[in-house]
Amino acid sequence: MREISCDKCTTKNCFIQICKDEKLLSFISNAKRTSFYKKKQHVVFEGNQVMGLYFILSGKIKVVSSGLYGKTQVVRLTKDGGVIGHRGYGVETYPISAVTIEDSIICFVDNDSIYKAFLEHPRFTFELMMYYSKELRNSEAKIKNLAQMSVREKVVDSLLYTEELYLNNESKSIQIDRQDLADIAGINTEQLSRVLSELKKEKILTLPKNEIIINDRNQLIEIVEPFNITY
Repeated sequence: MREISCDKCTTKNCFIQICKDEKLLSFISNAKRTSFYKKKQHVVFEGNQVMGLYFILSGKIKVVSSGLYGKTQVVRLTKDGGVIGHRGYGVETYPISAVTIEDSIICFVDNDSIYKAFLEHPRFTFELMMYYSKELRNSEAKIKNLAQMSVREKVVDSLLYTEELYLNNESKSIQIDRQDLADIAGINTEQLSRVLSELKKEKILTLPKNEIIINDRNQLIEIVEPFNITY
Protein backbone atom coordinates (compact mmCIF):
# COMPACT_ATOMS: atom_id res chain seq x y z
CA MET A 1 0.00 0.00 0.00
CA ARG A 2 1.06 3.65 -0.37
CA GLU A 3 3.50 4.75 2.32
CA ILE A 4 2.31 7.46 4.69
CA SER A 5 5.00 9.89 5.81
CA CYS A 6 5.41 10.09 9.60
CA ASP A 7 5.03 13.88 9.56
CA LYS A 8 1.59 13.45 7.95
CA CYS A 9 0.47 10.59 10.20
CA THR A 10 -2.78 11.14 12.11
CA THR A 11 -1.89 8.63 14.85
CA LYS A 12 -0.53 11.19 17.31
CA ASN A 13 -0.11 8.72 20.19
CA CYS A 14 2.49 6.74 18.22
CA PHE A 15 5.98 6.54 19.77
CA ILE A 16 7.51 8.26 16.79
CA GLN A 17 5.09 11.18 17.15
CA ILE A 18 5.53 11.43 20.92
CA CYS A 19 9.28 11.94 20.54
CA LYS A 20 8.66 15.15 18.54
CA ASP A 21 12.01 14.82 16.76
CA GLU A 22 11.98 15.90 13.11
CA LYS A 23 15.15 13.95 12.32
CA LEU A 24 13.65 10.80 13.83
CA LEU A 25 10.41 11.32 11.87
CA SER A 26 12.37 11.61 8.65
CA PHE A 27 14.57 8.60 9.46
CA ILE A 28 11.63 6.31 10.33
CA SER A 29 9.65 7.51 7.30
CA ASN A 30 12.45 6.37 5.04
CA ALA A 31 13.05 3.11 6.90
CA LYS A 32 9.52 1.82 7.53
CA ARG A 33 7.28 -0.36 5.38
CA THR A 34 3.50 0.04 5.74
CA SER A 35 1.18 -2.96 5.20
CA PHE A 36 -2.53 -3.72 5.39
CA TYR A 37 -3.67 -6.75 7.42
CA LYS A 38 -7.11 -8.31 7.23
CA LYS A 39 -9.07 -9.30 10.32
CA LYS A 40 -7.71 -12.48 12.01
CA GLN A 41 -4.42 -12.28 10.09
CA HIS A 42 -1.13 -12.97 11.90
CA VAL A 43 1.29 -10.07 12.14
CA VAL A 44 3.83 -11.97 14.25
CA PHE A 45 4.17 -15.74 14.75
CA GLU A 46 5.43 -17.11 18.06
CA GLY A 47 8.82 -18.76 17.52
CA ASN A 48 9.64 -16.90 14.30
CA GLN A 49 12.88 -14.96 13.96
CA VAL A 50 12.76 -11.39 15.30
CA MET A 51 12.96 -9.07 12.30
CA GLY A 52 12.06 -5.70 13.86
CA LEU A 53 9.25 -3.71 15.49
CA TYR A 54 5.68 -3.10 14.33
CA PHE A 55 3.87 0.20 14.99
CA ILE A 56 0.06 0.19 14.67
CA LEU A 57 -1.23 2.99 12.46
CA SER A 58 -4.86 1.89 12.76
CA GLY A 59 -6.80 -1.18 13.89
CA LYS A 60 -6.83 -3.52 16.88
CA ILE A 61 -4.52 -6.43 17.72
CA LYS A 62 -4.45 -9.24 20.27
CA VAL A 63 -1.10 -10.49 21.56
CA VAL A 64 -1.28 -14.18 22.48
CA SER A 65 0.96 -16.82 24.03
CA SER A 66 0.56 -20.55 23.58
CA GLY A 67 0.40 -23.01 26.48
CA LEU A 68 -0.09 -26.69 27.13
CA TYR A 69 -2.43 -28.71 24.90
CA GLY A 70 -2.71 -25.88 22.40
CA LYS A 71 -4.47 -23.53 24.80
CA THR A 72 -3.77 -19.85 24.18
CA GLN A 73 -3.68 -16.93 26.59
CA VAL A 74 -4.41 -13.40 25.42
CA VAL A 75 -1.54 -11.46 26.97
CA ARG A 76 -2.83 -8.03 26.03
CA LEU A 77 -4.83 -6.04 23.51
CA THR A 78 -3.53 -3.01 21.66
CA LYS A 79 -4.68 -0.51 19.05
CA ASP A 80 -3.47 2.47 17.01
CA GLY A 81 -0.35 3.93 18.57
CA GLY A 82 0.67 0.58 20.07
CA VAL A 83 3.82 -1.43 19.45
CA ILE A 84 4.11 -5.13 18.55
CA GLY A 85 7.18 -7.33 18.65
CA HIS A 86 9.12 -5.38 21.28
CA ARG A 87 9.06 -8.33 23.69
CA GLY A 88 11.18 -10.26 21.26
CA TYR A 89 13.63 -7.46 20.53
CA GLY A 90 17.13 -8.39 21.67
CA VAL A 91 16.56 -12.15 21.37
CA GLU A 92 16.37 -14.54 18.41
CA THR A 93 12.66 -15.42 18.28
CA TYR A 94 9.32 -13.85 19.17
CA PRO A 95 7.91 -15.25 22.46
CA ILE A 96 4.35 -14.29 21.43
CA SER A 97 2.05 -14.14 18.42
CA ALA A 98 0.08 -11.09 17.31
CA VAL A 99 -3.22 -11.39 15.43
CA THR A 100 -5.51 -8.65 14.12
CA ILE A 101 -9.04 -8.54 15.54
CA GLU A 102 -10.11 -6.08 12.85
CA ASP A 103 -8.66 -4.80 9.58
CA SER A 104 -5.45 -2.96 10.47
CA ILE A 105 -2.65 -0.86 8.95
CA ILE A 106 0.77 -1.46 10.49
CA CYS A 107 4.21 0.06 9.95
CA PHE A 108 7.27 -2.22 10.19
CA VAL A 109 10.82 -1.05 10.97
CA ASP A 110 13.67 -3.56 10.63
CA ASN A 111 16.20 -4.40 13.37
CA ASP A 112 19.12 -2.45 11.89
CA SER A 113 17.06 0.73 11.58
CA ILE A 114 15.68 0.37 15.12
CA TYR A 115 19.20 -0.11 16.49
CA LYS A 116 20.41 3.00 14.67
CA ALA A 117 17.42 4.97 16.01
CA PHE A 118 18.30 3.85 19.56
CA LEU A 119 21.86 5.16 19.20
CA GLU A 120 21.04 8.46 17.51
CA HIS A 121 17.73 9.42 19.20
CA PRO A 122 17.81 9.02 23.00
CA ARG A 123 14.24 10.30 23.44
CA PHE A 124 12.99 7.40 21.32
CA THR A 125 14.98 4.94 23.46
CA PHE A 126 13.61 6.52 26.65
CA GLU A 127 9.98 6.37 25.49
CA LEU A 128 10.29 2.69 24.56
CA MET A 129 11.95 1.96 27.91
CA MET A 130 9.00 3.58 29.70
CA TYR A 131 6.62 1.52 27.56
CA TYR A 132 8.40 -1.67 28.68
CA SER A 133 8.20 -0.52 32.30
CA LYS A 134 4.46 0.17 32.10
CA GLU A 135 3.80 -3.20 30.46
CA LEU A 136 5.78 -5.00 33.15
CA ARG A 137 3.77 -3.32 35.91
CA ASN A 138 0.50 -4.18 34.17
CA SER A 139 1.56 -7.81 33.68
CA GLU A 140 2.55 -8.19 37.33
CA ALA A 141 -0.75 -6.69 38.50
CA LYS A 142 -2.73 -8.91 36.14
CA ILE A 143 -1.02 -12.10 37.37
CA LYS A 144 -1.66 -11.17 41.00
CA ASN A 145 -5.30 -10.22 40.43
CA LEU A 146 -6.19 -13.26 38.34
CA ALA A 147 -4.84 -15.51 41.09
CA GLN A 148 -7.19 -13.91 43.64
CA MET A 149 -10.31 -13.16 41.58
CA SER A 150 -13.47 -15.24 41.35
CA VAL A 151 -14.74 -16.19 37.88
CA ARG A 152 -17.28 -13.33 38.01
CA GLU A 153 -14.58 -10.83 38.93
CA LYS A 154 -12.31 -12.11 36.15
CA VAL A 155 -15.05 -11.58 33.56
CA VAL A 156 -15.82 -8.09 34.83
CA ASP A 157 -12.14 -7.15 34.84
CA SER A 158 -11.80 -8.42 31.26
CA LEU A 159 -14.85 -6.45 30.13
CA LEU A 160 -13.53 -3.21 31.59
CA TYR A 161 -10.06 -3.86 30.16
CA THR A 162 -11.47 -4.63 26.70
CA GLU A 163 -13.77 -1.61 26.81
CA GLU A 164 -10.68 0.64 26.81
CA LEU A 165 -9.84 -0.68 23.37
CA TYR A 166 -13.23 0.44 22.05
CA LEU A 167 -13.56 3.85 23.74
CA ASN A 168 -13.65 5.59 20.36
CA ASN A 169 -16.24 3.18 19.01
CA GLU A 170 -19.28 5.29 18.00
CA SER A 171 -21.69 2.41 18.75
CA LYS A 172 -20.29 2.17 22.33
CA SER A 173 -20.18 -1.60 22.02
CA ILE A 174 -17.47 -4.20 22.54
CA GLN A 175 -17.04 -6.36 19.45
CA ILE A 176 -14.78 -9.21 20.45
CA ASP A 177 -15.04 -12.98 20.04
CA ARG A 178 -16.26 -14.82 23.14
CA GLN A 179 -13.23 -17.12 22.95
CA ASP A 180 -10.86 -14.14 23.01
CA LEU A 181 -12.68 -12.64 25.99
CA ALA A 182 -12.50 -15.98 27.82
CA ASP A 183 -8.76 -16.19 27.04
CA ILE A 184 -8.21 -12.70 28.46
CA ALA A 185 -10.02 -13.73 31.65
CA GLY A 186 -8.19 -17.06 31.85
CA ILE A 187 -11.42 -19.09 31.96
CA ASN A 188 -13.38 -21.30 29.53
CA THR A 189 -16.23 -20.13 27.31
CA GLU A 190 -18.87 -21.95 29.39
CA GLN A 191 -17.87 -20.00 32.50
CA LEU A 192 -17.84 -16.78 30.47
CA SER A 193 -21.33 -17.37 29.04
CA ARG A 194 -22.75 -18.08 32.49
CA VAL A 195 -21.40 -14.83 33.95
CA LEU A 196 -22.45 -12.77 30.93
CA SER A 197 -25.98 -14.17 31.27
CA GLU A 198 -26.03 -13.22 34.96
CA LEU A 199 -24.88 -9.66 34.18
CA LYS A 200 -27.52 -9.43 31.46
CA LYS A 201 -30.27 -10.48 33.92
CA GLU A 202 -29.01 -7.78 36.29
CA LYS A 203 -29.34 -5.30 33.39
CA ILE A 204 -25.67 -4.38 33.67
CA LEU A 205 -25.06 -5.63 30.13
CA THR A 206 -26.97 -5.92 26.89
CA LEU A 207 -25.91 -8.76 24.59
CA PRO A 208 -26.91 -8.25 20.97
CA LYS A 209 -25.44 -10.69 18.46
CA ASN A 210 -21.62 -10.56 18.39
CA GLU A 211 -21.58 -7.48 20.63
CA ILE A 212 -21.47 -6.56 24.31
CA ILE A 213 -22.92 -3.26 25.49
CA ILE A 214 -22.13 -2.05 29.01
CA ASN A 215 -25.21 -0.36 30.46
CA ASP A 216 -23.87 0.37 33.93
CA ARG A 217 -20.11 0.77 34.09
CA ASN A 218 -20.17 1.87 37.73
CA GLN A 219 -21.68 -1.43 38.82
CA LEU A 220 -18.92 -3.32 37.06
CA ILE A 221 -16.28 -1.15 38.73
CA GLU A 222 -17.85 -1.85 42.15
CA ILE A 223 -17.47 -5.60 41.59
CA VAL A 224 -13.69 -5.34 41.15
CA GLU A 225 -13.18 -2.34 43.46
CA PRO A 226 -11.28 -4.38 46.12
CA PHE A 227 -8.46 -4.96 43.61
CA ASN A 228 -7.72 -1.22 43.15
CA ILE A 229 -7.57 -1.44 39.37
CA THR A 230 -7.65 1.80 37.39
CA TYR A 231 -9.63 1.71 34.15
